[in-house]
Amino acid sequence: MVLGSAALVAGLTGGCGTTASDLHAGGPAPATSEAVVAVALSHLTPQPYSIEYREPGAPIDDVGTKDPSIGGLLRWKPDPDWTLDVQVQPAREGVAVCSERDCVELGAATLTWQDGGEDNPGTLSVWVVRDGELRSVDFEGIGIDGDPRATELPFDLNELEEIVTDPAFALETTTAAVEAGEQLARDGVEGSRVEPTALREPDPAPRTTPRALAAAVQEFLDGAGEPRLIRSGRADTFVEPGGAVEDGWGIALGLRHGLTLHVTVFGEAGDDITRCQPTLTCWPWDGTVHAGRDGLSGTFYSTDAHSVHVWLEGAGVDAITHEWFLEAERRDHIRWVQAMLSGLGAADGVGVETTPELVSAGEKLTWFQD
Repeated sequence: MVLGSAALVAGLTGGCGTTASDLHAGGPAPATSEAVVAVALSHLTPQPYSIEYREPGAPIDDVGTKDPSIGGLLRWKPDPDWTLDVQVQPAREGVAVCSERDCVELGAATLTWQDGGEDNPGTLSVWVVRDGELRSVDFEGIGIDGDPRATELPFDLNELEEIVTDPAFALETTTAAVEAGEQLARDGVEGSRVEPTALREPDPAPRTTPRALAAAVQEFLDGAGEPRLIRSGRADTFVEPGGAVEDGWGIALGLRHGLTLHVTVFGEAGDDITRCQPTLTCWPWDGTVHAGRDGLSGTFYSTDAHSVHVWLEGAGVDAITHEWFLEAERRDHIRWVQAMLSGLGAADGVGVETTPELVSAGEKLTWFQD
């Protein structure tokens, strides 16, 4: 996020020297950026090398949009810099961060994250929405790859939860916090190098079962607007055109419109599992192999950890090709179902690992026969 014009305090000695309980003294007072940062530092073990304070109301783009937040950007040094963006602002209506990012509960707060890539560093955010305010701490830096609770980070995630749930970390704080912020702006901070640590190792993901796999398919169909498509299900490994599969297992689901869906999971990946098979027309596209013939279609999807084959049988089913895909319309229901199921192999829970929620949902399926 772009900051407004800022006062930079760097390399100074001193430090906040204040505990969180000290900052709750006095009466209520409008918060300042310096006060919000002082509250954050009262919970952090490593002190930053520099602080860049937000200037409330400063323009943040070329059209004059004003920054609605208060807080600041904290920097540490190893190289490259790690940064924490601590801020409080009015909450926008309909905040739905978890619809776009991975989310888990972290105490009384929410932890969200996005993995880093070749060009972008990983990011995480710990936040709450209280009293119409979004109170957040955002981290940007190297090393985020998967669940941050098992990632080595330059701070304790529990400390970030303490920051955003502190009552003084708000648009209305205390006179003690305001005074601490004023002292912090005068004296600066005495930076401390940080050592990466991991909060904890998350519980391993449970292995997929036939019922959990069926629940994952049902969840996928719910999201695609077809919640009543499945009529029955059982554990079964489809005999493919290339012959009986090895090292794979699966389920067979009876669908409406006389269709049968087969999902086969392999605990390995490789070109041999995603190759075209005899009697089929194949179309590799976007990392997936689509295959089929009259009455049968298949989609072969592979990751580094597993592969999935999705087969659809029935009258009106055909091989998926580029031209076929472009002509798929919802009014042609069988073709629409076939096009929709071509993305099933990449759905959550369709693979060798699942979630506790899908395991529980699978046990409740009344149409699945063991």
